[in-house]
Amino acid sequence: MKIVAVGIALASAVTCSSFSFAADMAVKAAPPAHNPAYNWTGFYIGAHAGYNWTQSTDVITLASAGFWDIPGEIHSPNPLDPQGFIGGGQVGYNSQFSPMWVAGLEADISGLDSKRTSVAAGTVDTSRIITASEKMDWFGTVRGRLGITPTDRFLVYATGGLAYGHVNLATALTRTTGCAGNNCQQGSVSDTKLGWTVGGGAEWALANNWSLKGEYLYYDLGSGSHLMTDPLNPATIFAARADFKGSIARAGLNYRFGGPVLATY
Repeated sequence: MKIVAVGIALASAVTCSSFSFAADMAVKAAPPAHNPAYNWTGFYIGAHAGYNWTQSTDVITLASAGFWDIPGEIHSPNPLDPQGFIGGGQVGYNSQFSPMWVAGLEADISGLDSKRTSVAAGTVDTSRIITASEKMDWFGTVRGRLGITPTDRFLVYATGGLAYGHVNLATALTRTTGCAGNNCQQGSVSDTKLGWTVGGGAEWALANNWSLKGEYLYYDLGSGSHLMTDPLNPATIFAARADFKGSIARAGLNYRFGGPVLATY
């Protein structure tokens, strides 16, 4: 009887151990309830660099009655289309409100080396020379962003909002035979313009706090105009006008502030 009792006890112990071991293995083998995913929520700061190109023409018109024939005597319009390097910084905030959707707000400011000068003679009277120049010193935006995440670390977004920048336009008429008789006119305008911008881009999370982006923006800052006068003659004969609109393509690097960026949904 003692032998039977011992056997029953051993069998019970083995059975309990087997059930316990199987339960432990099941717990260890079970997948996590939620898969961690990259989360774009948080404040960020960064830098960018790229290229700016514009579509702009200096158009000269008569500001007062006169004997001038602009199509033949004065060259107009005068294509300018300044372009050049752009670089600066940005700050922003993202909020990921679902696994696939991210909304945010971004502000940026950039310096530009974007300028162009055009020199052309009249088609009838080639002694009258028009020199037109345009440049943009700096440019900035305040934009909303709305994007989707095809994968948790890849964000594709549309963006749009306010654009502003400091622009310069100057136009001068000279004559190779001299300025007597009000033959030389000049003027300029330097102003900070407000307008709008739209565009889009893509951003890739390189690490928990770093991301790399590429972006395209189209902007329109309206137009600028100025009168042209002869310093030796008070009569104003011409006015000049140009639009300030163009495109920007740039790449940027952002650093996101905050704690862990992995979250579950």
